[in-house]
Amino acid sequence: MKRLENYLVGYAVGIVLFFGAWWLASWAVSVFAAKPLQSAVPPPLRALTIFAEEWLDLVPHFFASGYRVLSGLLLSIVIAMPLGLVIGHERVLDRLLSPSIYLTYPIPKVVFLPLLFVFLGIYDAPKIGLITLVLVFQLLLSTRDAAKSVPKSYILSVISTGASKWHVYKHVVLPASLPAMFSALRISIGMAITALALTEAFASQYGLWRYIYDQWARYSNYERMFAGILAMGLLGLAFYIVIDLLERWICRWQHV
Repeated sequence: MKRLENYLVGYAVGIVLFFGAWWLASWAVSVFAAKPLQSAVPPPLRALTIFAEEWLDLVPHFFASGYRVLSGLLLSIVIAMPLGLVIGHERVLDRLLSPSIYLTYPIPKVVFLPLLFVFLGIYDAPKIGLITLVLVFQLLLSTRDAAKSVPKSYILSVISTGASKWHVYKHVVLPASLPAMFSALRISIGMAITALALTEAFASQYGLWRYIYDQWARYSNYERMFAGILAMGLLGLAFYIVIDLLERWICRWQHV
């Protein structure tokens, strides 16, 4: 119970600091910026009011973006994490496959977006595909490195009891790698939302970035634009909370 209270207090303090920094930025812009820009950063209370008023309009954009991020995240987990565990544990596979991973990882995945539109159409599939491409390498390398760093003594002690290779993965490699895998997931959320903004700029009717861009470019409505930005922040916060709760449930030994 005490840990839950500390967890909630931490989030409450973070939210207060966030809105405090936002208010300070709004005040600075209103005082020191050129007159046409003085309303470009509305105060947080005004943005929250607009957010509450526009929530029904934001809901379809929120769920469209959430669906794309969640789908890309789940696909990348299914692809990257098992593969990363195997590559990290099997030294021969590591030597064979790591050069190819190093060659393709630095390529900006957005360059494949035109091909994804050609092969997957113009709806959600290419957007999910790009998010998956962006995340899969991050998760793959983090999982591989975590599996490689498992002390050999742990593995040998389990093998000496007659454990099969499956049991080595289940009882040693996977549990030892889980904390690093959850850390990689946290980093991936920010990358996923960045990729989401890139994909929703093309052929999208719904999506938070589509909403934000329209309010800025078509209507110059900064208050509604910041309401959309707030909704995108809440989307990321929801994913982080879920990941934190999953880690506390799955990696219970870290929180005793």
